[in-house]
Amino acid sequence: MLVLLRQVLSAVSLSREASGRQLVDAVPGEEALVLQDADCGVVRLRAGDPFSEEMSVLWLGVQSLGFTLVCEPHENLLLAEGVFRNLTRHCLENLHMLGQNSEVLLKSSRIDVLLSRLLPHGQLLFLNHRFAQSLEKEVAAYMAK
Repeated sequence: MLVLLRQVLSAVSLSREASGRQLVDAVPGEEALVLQDADCGVVRLRAGDPFSEEMSVLWLGVQSLGFTLVCEPHENLLLAEGVFRNLTRHCLENLHMLGQNSEVLLKSSRIDVLLSRLLPHGQLLFLNHRFAQSLEKEVAAYMAK
């Protein structure tokens, strides 16, 4: 996984240098805005580096946080990006990852619930609007507990 970390960190750094944008500290409540301005990209990993077959890695650099989603070669990357951004948004909003008192380590069960709802058994889901709203309500109800 260290190989994956190095490659994604390198891609994030290059993207940020190329854009020339300065990072501005965000306050809690601005998660959607920060996510919209996040650096993002895709890295291809060769077979054996670290996985046995070629993989695609989607990444998002949100402030000082990095998120990655590893996809198999046959997966739809546009669908994966939508699911990944949705998952990231929920993490930022519900776990208060941008604030000083991040709850990530204390609430790993919430991340498990998000993953099981938005990425069940690691499978990407095609969602129609009605089903997406239903999932949003379900996740919001759980996070409010």
